[in-house]
Amino acid sequence: MTGRQPLTLPAEHPVTVTHPDKLLWPEAGITKLDYIQYLIAVAPVMIPYLRDRPLTMIRFPDGIHGHGFFQKDAPAGTPAWVRTAAVWSSDRGEVIRHVVVDSVATLLWLANIGCLEMHVGFSTLRRPREPTAVAFDLDPSVPGFDRVRTVALVLHRLFERLELPHAVKTSGATGLQLFIPLAPGHGYDETRVFTRAVAQYALRQLPNLVTLERRVKDRGDRVYVDYLQHGATRTLIAPYSARGRREATVSTPITFRELEDGCRPEDFTLFNVPERVRRWGDRMQCGPGVDLKPLVRFLERHPVPWT
Repeated sequence: MTGRQPLTLPAEHPVTVTHPDKLLWPEAGITKLDYIQYLIAVAPVMIPYLRDRPLTMIRFPDGIHGHGFFQKDAPAGTPAWVRTAAVWSSDRGEVIRHVVVDSVATLLWLANIGCLEMHVGFSTLRRPREPTAVAFDLDPSVPGFDRVRTVALVLHRLFERLELPHAVKTSGATGLQLFIPLAPGHGYDETRVFTRAVAQYALRQLPNLVTLERRVKDRGDRVYVDYLQHGATRTLIAPYSARGRREATVSTPITFRELEDGCRPEDFTLFNVPERVRRWGDRMQCGPGVDLKPLVRFLERHPVPWT
């Protein structure tokens, strides 16, 4: 099954896989067929985070050392059975026809065209102005993960005190992302009040570790708490998506106990995440969506950073 002959795999729709033995992650020895087997294994927990959301792809048709590129438009030759959605782009001033992942067959087709990273926004197609979660992207400015870990645990303790359900996942690269699920009815103007206040709190608590500077050259060696990433046109790497890195890392939900015990993003790869999911299920699930509106109203009346 690893020869150069195309394979046809059964799913909701038959999917033809070309060059199944093509190395996509050469250092890890992972072929296109290996990647497809990974996606089949994690599909039950991955698809819920992709379904009903416009997809932004990062494609590496010739593997991670070949030409890689962002793509939002459904490419030429997209099968008729792949769901797409027309979404107006204010940045481009035109409608973009996005792929929407709602089946295993679509995941397999994406793997075949070299889509190794899958990024989605915070809203669904049905409610494009309402985020389903608040997210904080923690991005280190220099190599090393311990600073990111420290910042994440400070936010974890804050959210515990506020009795807000929350989850954390690795970015699959060098950072972490924290999420708070939201009840329906929130707008981005409301959530921005909250995310900015949390970022200011982190800066006050850890002034030598945290920065809110968007320009990389102004961050020094501090961790950027990207509260602005939570917006209607922004995206983050989806849970369980692979990354185009030589270690074949995966954006993986983890527990705060694991974080305290010293885990790192490179611990979670295409090799071990399927077994992790089989044993523990989806660790992004942290409780029902919360109503942040009372807290937002408080913050609007008390805009000074709080401790």
